[in-house]
Amino acid sequence: MLTRKTTTLGLAMLIGGAGMTAAAPALANPEFKLRGRMHLDAALWDEDNVPLNDSVFFRRTRIGVTGKIDDVWSGIIEYDFAENGSSANDVMINRKLGDGTLKIGQFKVPMGLNELTSSNSILFIERATPSNLVADARRIGIGYDWFKGDLGFQAMAYGRAIGSSQNGDTPLGLGGRFVYAPKLGDDSFFHFGVSAAYEDRRDDSTARYRDRPEARPGGGVRLIDTGNIADVDTTMKYGIELAYQTGPFSVEAEYLNVDVNRDVGAEPSFGGYYVQASYVLTGEKRGYRNGVFRGVTPGQAGRGAWELAARFSSADLIDSGFQGGEQDNFTLGLNYYASANVRFMLNYIMIDVSDSAAVANGVTVGSDKPNVVLARAQFHF
Repeated sequence: MLTRKTTTLGLAMLIGGAGMTAAAPALANPEFKLRGRMHLDAALWDEDNVPLNDSVFFRRTRIGVTGKIDDVWSGIIEYDFAENGSSANDVMINRKLGDGTLKIGQFKVPMGLNELTSSNSILFIERATPSNLVADARRIGIGYDWFKGDLGFQAMAYGRAIGSSQNGDTPLGLGGRFVYAPKLGDDSFFHFGVSAAYEDRRDDSTARYRDRPEARPGGGVRLIDTGNIADVDTTMKYGIELAYQTGPFSVEAEYLNVDVNRDVGAEPSFGGYYVQASYVLTGEKRGYRNGVFRGVTPGQAGRGAWELAARFSSADLIDSGFQGGEQDNFTLGLNYYASANVRFMLNYIMIDVSDSAAVANGVTVGSDKPNVVLARAQFHF
C-alpha cells in the first residue's frame, strides 16, 4: 500500500528523471496537546456608597490545543468558557523566522508588562487598573517577536478582535514594544521597556474607558467610567515599564496613557501608573523570559512556595470635561504555590474613588471607599 511519504518520494524521482531537480519536503504529522486553565474567585465586600455583592465567580475556564502543524508551522486555538459566555483567546499560527517568531491570527497587542504577563503568573488576582484601561488585549493581525540576549522587540499590525460587534470598516492599528533586560549578576536583572500603539478607528468611532476596582466577583461593578466618547478619529497609546529582580525579591512599575483624537470636540488623555513588589518567603524566584515574568516553581516537592506582595495603582479618567473619576487602590497579597501548576491567592484591596460621575448599581459613584477580600484557586496545564 502506498503511503503519503512514498508517493511524495516517487513524484520527486519522476521530476528528477525529467531533467528537473526537487527536494522532497520533510513532512510531519501534526502534534498537538491540550492546554487549559481554571481560575475560581470569591469576594467579601465592605461596601461604602455603591452596593456591592459578595460572590463566587469563575473568572476563567479555558481549554485549547497547541502544537506543531508541520515541520515549519505551529498553532494555538484556545477559548474561554467562563460564566459570561464563550470568547476567543489566542487563535493563531506561527513559525520561526530568523531569530524571531512570525505570528498570524489573534493574539495580544505588544503593550505593557502587566498585560503581557500571563494571568497564570500575575502577582495579584487582577491586573492593575491602568493596564486594564489602556493596554489592548487580543486583536486579529500579524506580528513578529524577536528576543536575543538582553534585547527584545515586538511589532504587530492589527484590526478588530474576534467577536467584536462592529459595522463598517474595521479599525487599523500598529503597535510595537522594545525591551532591554541586562543581567546584573548571577541572580539579578533589570528590565526596561517602552511601547506604543497607534490606531485609526475608522468606522468604529466610539470609545469608552472604564474599569472595575481590580475585582470581578459581585457583578464586576465599574466605579470609574468615561461613558461613550463619540467622533473618535484615532488613539495613541504609550507606556513605560521598569522592573528589577534579585533572588526572591522583585519590583515592577508601569506608566500608561492614551490620547484620544476626535473629529469634533475636546480631545482628552487618560492613564495612570502602578508600582508592585513581591518577596518569595521560601527563597524561590519568579521566572522571567522574553520580556515578561513567569510563575514561581517550588524548589522542594511537597513543600510549596509562599509569596508576599504589595501594590499601589492610580488611574485618572478626568480630562477635558470628561468626569470618569479617579481611582487609587492599595493591595496586599499572599500567594501559595502548591506546585508549578497550582496556586492559591488572597488579596485585600483598599479602594479610593473620587469625583466619578459613573453610575454603578443605580447609584452615582461620586466618592466611594469600599474594601474587599478576594481569594482565588487556580490551576493550569
